[in-house]
Amino acid sequence: MSDRSLVRKVIAGDPKAARAFVDGHYPSVLRALVFLTGSEYEAVDLAQQTFMKARVGLAEFRFDSSLKTWLRKIAYHEYSHWLRSRGREVSGVVAEQFTELSLDGIVLAQAIGALPEVYREAFVLREIDRLSVREAAEVLGVPVGTVKSRCSEARAILVKKLGSTFGPSKVCEAENGK
Repeated sequence: MSDRSLVRKVIAGDPKAARAFVDGHYPSVLRALVFLTGSEYEAVDLAQQTFMKARVGLAEFRFDSSLKTWLRKIAYHEYSHWLRSRGREVSGVVAEQFTELSLDGIVLAQAIGALPEVYREAFVLREIDRLSVREAAEVLGVPVGTVKSRCSEARAILVKKLGSTFGPSKVCEAENGK
């Protein structure tokens, strides 16, 4: 089912479409928020807020971007609000929250969680959530070149930090769950 028909059905009150909407997007939104916040508990709360706001705003969605990008913008807005309300940097990702990941994935998740916030945000949207550079730029509200440079810097930090553990090529493999 196309995004347009899915949105129309959700707006019309179709419970199967609403379930398909959530089931199709919730896992990736949650995964991105876990990496951004470093807390599965906080990420679940932010994901729920994201989908509540999305449901309310769905009638106003005009397909200027993809549904995926629109949801990530809402999730990022919720994350930004959460971050500002705490007035602090987000702690690193806790290994126990990633029991489904391989050991390499856990080490990488911790390293991603320790990245400076601006690099972590761009890296998570591009490499974890698989948004295009343009979509990530739209979500973050920055130019495409900024996303590219932040991702490049994040990779350089990760390779420097994890190179002795993984080697440069293993960073991308662990990042993809291999």
